[in-house]
Amino acid sequence: MGIVTSQPAAAGTRTALFPLREREERRDRIDILDNPLAAENPRLARALEQEIRRLLEDEGVGAVQVRFRVCRDEADAFKFICKVENPACDGDDGRVQWRWWSPILETAEEFRDAFEEGLRVRRERLSGRGRGHAL
Repeated sequence: MGIVTSQPAAAGTRTALFPLREREERRDRIDILDNPLAAENPRLARALEQEIRRLLEDEGVGAVQVRFRVCRDEADAFKFICKVENPACDGDDGRVQWRWWSPILETAEEFRDAFEEGLRVRRERLSGRGRGHAL
């Protein structure tokens, strides 16, 4: 089964469907860098952006960059992937860089479940129970 993903149109920050809230601090900012899902399914794109902001609200992961990509299988079925990562840092402030890639998904519910699992694994690793594994 072949998968084709969308390519970014140009470098730089894209405008999210839901811009940053004024009260968000720079350290906890969520930058949606690319969300081509909005052209295919605006309702899904909006739901995913809301969900990621809700799930990260109290996680303390710091600033993150989010990218979505549209995927199509051989039957041209619409699916997507998501990448969430902290910008590169030198680690002097005690923060640990984190990256999460989703599996290929179809719904906001699948996204929520997969992202919640990714956050759970991150919390376990940071607490020391998952020592020896990459963050």
